[in-house]
Order: sequence, then structure tokens, then C-alpha cells
Amino acid sequence: MSGADAVLRATLLRCRRLSDGVSELRPILAAHLPAQVSLLEGLPLIERIASIALMKRVEQLQDMIARLVRLVAAWELLDTTTMTRRDFANWMEKCRFVEDADQWVDLTLLRNRLVHEYPIDEAEQVRRVNQCWDAATQLQAIVTAIETYLSKKGFAA
Repeated sequence: MSGADAVLRATLLRCRRLSDGVSELRPILAAHLPAQVSLLEGLPLIERIASIALMKRVEQLQDMIARLVRLVAAWELLDTTTMTRRDFANWMEKCRFVEDADQWVDLTLLRNRLVHEYPIDEAEQVRRVNQCWDAATQLQAIVTAIETYLSKKGFAA
């Protein structure tokens, strides 16, 4: 096994673990999300903590998928050095990791907002939790699509 294969395998495993972490939160949050501002404020402590954990998982999973996609592209012998976010999004659509390239762009923008902007407004905080609830499903589907793609190409995870 090459060093590149080992890194690809480890990154794929990390994506699976983050995806599993999202799955662990679903039963805790399913009855509450998507939420209105007034509903989120009144959640019990465990559910409020789970909503914060959901945002962190989405942030981490999107970032790790971005790393994984770069590794898959390199494994496919693509020159990734000059590829932009749009180039990767288009390639992900071509490989059927995402239905539409704009879906990936939107997920990267959400992750950037989660990392770099902490909203003061309660309504915006709730909106982000709701966005993460939707994004989590999309991100998990991307991980599955990448695993399927690699398997069909003969990569043994």
C-alpha cells in the first residue's frame, strides 16, 4: 500500500466517523428540527447541546470531505494544484458525488460561515442549526457516493 493510499484510506475513515457522529445526533434532534426560534430556546439542555454538536459535526465533515475529494482527484491523477472551488464542485458533479455543483459551493459557504462568523441574532443562530440539519444529510450522501465511486474504481477501503 502506498503512502497516498494510506492517507486516502485514513481520510475516508475520518469522514465515516464524522458521518456516524451526525447519525448519533439524529434521534436526539429529529423531533425538534427544523426549529423556530421560540422552539429552540425552549429545548432541554441535552437537545441544545446536540444542536451545537450538529453544527460542529457539519463544519468538520464538510472540511474533511473537501480534503477527501482532493485526495480522490489526486488518486485519479488529476492535477489539483490549479483547481478552484468551482473546478472541484464541477468535478464532484461529474463524478456524481453531488447532484449539482452549486450544492457543494453552498456547503462550503455554510462551513465558512460556521467557522468565521458567530451570529449575535438568535434567529440567525436557529437558521444555521436548521441549515446544518439539512446539510448533514447532503454531506452523508456525499461520503456514501465517494465510497461507492472508489469501490467501483477498485480502491479497497
